[in-house]
Amino acid sequence: MRYKIQNIFTHIGRTRLNNLLCILTLAFFTLVLNAFLFNHTSVYKDLELSETVPPLVAFLNDTVIEEDAKTFANQIQKQDKILFIDFVSKEENLSRAEKQFGSLAKLIKRVFSDSNPFPASLEIYVDASNVSRKTLEEISYEIESFSQIDDVNLTGSGILTDLFRQTTRMTIACISITVLLIILTIRAAVIRTARSRHDEIQLTTLIGATRGHIRNPFLFQGLFLGFFGTLGGLACFYMLYCAFTYQLGVLEFLPYNQLLSVVCTGVLLGLFAGIFANRKYTKKHLNDI
Repeated sequence: MRYKIQNIFTHIGRTRLNNLLCILTLAFFTLVLNAFLFNHTSVYKDLELSETVPPLVAFLNDTVIEEDAKTFANQIQKQDKILFIDFVSKEENLSRAEKQFGSLAKLIKRVFSDSNPFPASLEIYVDASNVSRKTLEEISYEIESFSQIDDVNLTGSGILTDLFRQTTRMTIACISITVLLIILTIRAAVIRTARSRHDEIQLTTLIGATRGHIRNPFLFQGLFLGFFGTLGGLACFYMLYCAFTYQLGVLEFLPYNQLLSVVCTGVLLGLFAGIFANRKYTKKHLNDI
């Protein structure tokens, strides 16, 4: 057992510069991947918060009374993409403004002491998962064409939905490319190390070393490179996050389960790369012995 462990460490330590370059390369790949994951997670959290906000707000004319507004809301709610509509009175909008703007709302109330400057509105909720920004604009133009409506405001939910779809596609593509590059990088590094020990591996094979004895150093070197490469990438990304915390504002770091998934995936990819490297080396150099 002691000799097997010594053989593994000898194999890993044979090409230190090769391992160092491989770890730095893997750290760079992981850093780029984490940037995409961070962007995707941030957009997803913003989209979750925006679900409580209506995508469209239609402001009614002052001449429209509450009963007529509710009748009008029932008419436009028949559209397929609209889920439901909430009527918000002038008084409720004024109350919301006082809570949101504080002293500024009180100042406005003093200026317009004889009347309420805030219009009644219709908060229009749609199925955001199936509606793009363009569709929201089309719905808003259609609603704005009615005489009961003064203006329609898009709150930004449609933009976030489109952005989330785009970041999802980009993140999936980045994950696929990164996985392929990590496997190829580790596989090349392990094969390069094996070639530097070619005479020693041939000798141990001739004196009766088992396939497992030959294979284990390949696997453990792959695990070693995968673990320290992804861990180094996460450490670099965290340092960049800390350096730009002020610019990022309230954006939170990646969740722990995502960080753990990145490291575990790196280790598994290192294991697979070690297996592939062992198969290629054995097929090319040891099958004839």
